[in-house]
Amino acid sequence: MSLPFDVHRLLPAFLSAAQCENFSAAARQLGVTPAAVSKNIRVLEEKLALRLFQRNTHSVVLTNEGKALLARVAPLWQALSNTLDTVRSDDKQPSGTVRVSVIPGFGRQLLMPLIPEFMARYPLIDLDLSLEARVVNLVGEGFDVGIGTRIDPDSRLIARQFYPMQMVLAASPAYLARTGSPTRPADLYQHQCLLHRNPSNGRIVKWRLQQNDEEQSLELSGRLISSQPDILLHAALADMGITSVAQWYAAPHFAEGSLMPVMTHHWPAPTPVWLYYASANLPPRVRVWVDFLLKYFGPHHALSAQ
Repeated sequence: MSLPFDVHRLLPAFLSAAQCENFSAAARQLGVTPAAVSKNIRVLEEKLALRLFQRNTHSVVLTNEGKALLARVAPLWQALSNTLDTVRSDDKQPSGTVRVSVIPGFGRQLLMPLIPEFMARYPLIDLDLSLEARVVNLVGEGFDVGIGTRIDPDSRLIARQFYPMQMVLAASPAYLARTGSPTRPADLYQHQCLLHRNPSNGRIVKWRLQQNDEEQSLELSGRLISSQPDILLHAALADMGITSVAQWYAAPHFAEGSLMPVMTHHWPAPTPVWLYYASANLPPRVRVWVDFLLKYFGPHHALSAQ
């Protein structure tokens, strides 16, 4: 796709609107009026002879042509921004905003306790954290770093195994005293299971368990279903049944005895949590964030030392 020479001045409006799916939100992000965003996109569409957005009263959605343009332009624009950041940051303390997409449980339980240390060490860096249980398009949505078990496939991304997410079964001592503790996966059909609904697809998540050196998935039933693991944890603490949650939720309660591990020899193998970023040539504000994360969670070497 060949772009007109002066199209660069119109691209910020397009990229922000594609990210926000709303002209007013894009205008706030750019510090201009919604009318200016709308005009720039209209001019861009005229120059390219393409319709980039489907518009309605509440939001705008990329057309197929808009998605194709975004896929080509976003990484180039990010690379240009990174280069300018690097030039501006030579011999200066890293500064700017780092946008991070992180799965909610990891963000709340493991990442948040470290944030004060990072922000004290780098007072000119702001963190913009998005805690959502969904698959994100790292480049297309303008994130600098992603932390999660899944992400929109993109061969341009660098992905590093970051942390082992161990799923565990847990119940309160009172519940187990009342019902008895299950010893094999089939026993769970006789128990109250506290179930998680995946907010991305609306499906109830099956429990993965090991049986005879093979992993199996159990489709269980229960009286309480929630899209929030925190709710399931509180229900288990209230003696309502057995839950399957990431170990980072349950570990403090195991330590204090308010929850008990259930069928530990049937727990599944850990699922890797990945650290994603768009390029090894990161701007200083992102590089120090990645190095900081790897110091605590990843291999014992920093990105900048590679």
